[in-house]
Amino acid sequence: MKAAVNKQPLVEVKNVGKSFGATVALSDVSFEFYPGEIFALVGANGAGKSTLIKIICGYYPDYTGEVRVNGELQRFSSPQEAHHAGIQTVHQIINQSIIPDMSIAENLALGELLSSEDSFWYKKKSILERAQLIAEQMELDFPDLTIPVRELEQSDCQMIAIARALVSNPKLLILDEPTSSLSEKEAVRLFEMLDKLKKRGVSIVYVSHRLHEIERIADRVGVIRDGVKGDLLHRPFTVREIVTAMVGTVEKRKNKENGRKVKDKDIKLELRDLQIEKGAPKLNLKVRKGEVLGITGLIGAGKTELAEVLFGIKQPYAGDILVDGKPMQFKDIGDAIEKGMFLIPGDRNNNAVLPEFTIRENITFPFLKRFSRFGVMKKEEEQSEAERMIEAVGIKCAGEQALITSLSGGNQQKVIVARWLMKKYQVLILDEPFQGVDIKSRADISDYICENVQDKVTIVMGADLDEVLDVADRTLVLNHGRIVGQQWDYETDRSQLLQWISQAADEFED
Repeated sequence: MKAAVNKQPLVEVKNVGKSFGATVALSDVSFEFYPGEIFALVGANGAGKSTLIKIICGYYPDYTGEVRVNGELQRFSSPQEAHHAGIQTVHQIINQSIIPDMSIAENLALGELLSSEDSFWYKKKSILERAQLIAEQMELDFPDLTIPVRELEQSDCQMIAIARALVSNPKLLILDEPTSSLSEKEAVRLFEMLDKLKKRGVSIVYVSHRLHEIERIADRVGVIRDGVKGDLLHRPFTVREIVTAMVGTVEKRKNKENGRKVKDKDIKLELRDLQIEKGAPKLNLKVRKGEVLGITGLIGAGKTELAEVLFGIKQPYAGDILVDGKPMQFKDIGDAIEKGMFLIPGDRNNNAVLPEFTIRENITFPFLKRFSRFGVMKKEEEQSEAERMIEAVGIKCAGEQALITSLSGGNQQKVIVARWLMKKYQVLILDEPFQGVDIKSRADISDYICENVQDKVTIVMGADLDEVLDVADRTLVLNHGRIVGQQWDYETDRSQLLQWISQAADEFED
């Protein structure tokens, strides 16, 4: 990367600051982004990364300091102005990058639809042809490009937004947590595309809490700590060095052999010949009291579908769910909650966050009966519980009365985790709980889960193997809806787990 620093920066931010009322999000931050490099921007949740990105791409025009493009002073008043200047952004909140009610084709070809050169009455055939070309370039396999994207999984929506940005000939491409919902295979495909763009001279700003990705692809790493510029690392660097620059020392989970203690305990949760849907493999599983079970596999392996059945969102086709030896049937989500089955969903923005509500209200919402007497809310008790959970999981905020939308994406995720950890449960299911969460916060959440599981069961589902292994007493692999292998924490063989994860369906034994 030595050659690049001798070039003129494509984009330069100098002494940039931004406040929201009394809260200072950024103070005197300066970075330079050069052509033909991948610049990783890292920091803990709430450090100011997303704020800086939104300043560069025109989302926040009211800031102090300077933004220069090709040496010329710019102050974009809208994202569209930044787009015309060659700055493309894929935001962490994927709904900011796609339009749910439009079709896949229209979302892929959105640049053409918004172009001033096109008439209002666009030709459907030309849009479809453009979308097919983009899909082919990114190896996206959608059988029908005319269906609305609201019907797709979050990972598909993320790939659509990324694909559109990659083929738009950007000068500066900003990716905020681009792999948070992607499988390993999809992530590798993305990295290959980024390498091609880099060779074409595109400047890439890459934000991710998956530090092994940054170690793999980044040329330089810029750190933001509490709204202030921190260290600047040049390749070569290690994940440990990045962590230290971000948050200092992070202690690993103290007891990594808890599996030996829980292996022979009584069974808390059992699945007997459970079929998620007609024709699906039968699932048989026993989970012990006090066990943190990790379930991993590629996106589409069946993790989310299993979570939805356990939480009463969907009814199983056949088989039984038993808790403490008693068969459980859930009429709906409310019934599942009453019986102690809790779920933290993978799609935080659409299925968990209440955007117009405060942090306190987001935490306590499912359990309002607990804080009411004869229809009157016990506000002091509700506030006390919210403050306890804010401290327990390390939510960085101005207070429990702040709107949840005032938080960074990672801190919003911690609010949702806090919601379901607040009340005693029988079985807690966390579907991708660490999306957009920094390594220190991930450790805080993992420690809280492990310390409070007691005689209950916690199931952590995730496509990122390292995140699952870091918290699980036992790791189970789902592949095409079936359990293909499992390992206890004291016998972990990562290569074997990866082999099970990537195994083709025709290789399964009957």
